[in-house]
Amino acid sequence: MTFLELNSMRIVPNYVYKFIFKTSLSVLDGIYRVVSILSYSEIIADNIDIFKSTYEPNGISEAGFNTDLATIKSGQIYKLISVYDEGNIQYIPEHQLTEIPDGSVQKYLQVGLAINLGIFDDADQLSSIKSEIDQTIAATVGINDGSLIYTVKGVWMTAGDYNAIRDDREAAISRISNHFTDKVALQKQIDSLTTLVKYYEDTLKSL
Repeated sequence: MTFLELNSMRIVPNYVYKFIFKTSLSVLDGIYRVVSILSYSEIIADNIDIFKSTYEPNGISEAGFNTDLATIKSGQIYKLISVYDEGNIQYIPEHQLTEIPDGSVQKYLQVGLAINLGIFDDADQLSSIKSEIDQTIAATVGINDGSLIYTVKGVWMTAGDYNAIRDDREAAISRISNHFTDKVALQKQIDSLTTLVKYYEDTLKSL
């Protein structure tokens, strides 16, 4: 990238960009908010030592810094703060950029789904629910086998107390008619008919 290209960039303070740096500073590549754009004299006035803050921690010798010093003095220096860690502040001379920073950066959400399924004596009872959830998630957001059934905690209670919880749950289920319950009912009918067909097949074979 030429200095003409660099100087024509519109990097604006308080905006977020994806920065790609030269190989010597590539470990710092990432997404930063631009705090300010400073001259070398402003850096000195703020008691910032570019060699100590930027060059030395990334393995660049003082000789390497001195080679860049004239370029640093004549250009701008970006004060950047990581969007992931506000304690991660970098002072980067403009000549260390390899390309125009990408300003299309915005914050996206990594989303999960959590459901309190209640108390069960055996988590395997929910395997059919997992299958239904996985199918819905795959059809909606393209993630396969994305759900996980796990135990939040163990709850101690008497058999009577658990039976009361189970009965309440089954009573609530009986009042609900939806796609899933209809499908479960149909699957039970299919299983019953399959068993009956097999019985007749076995009977015919025995004749």
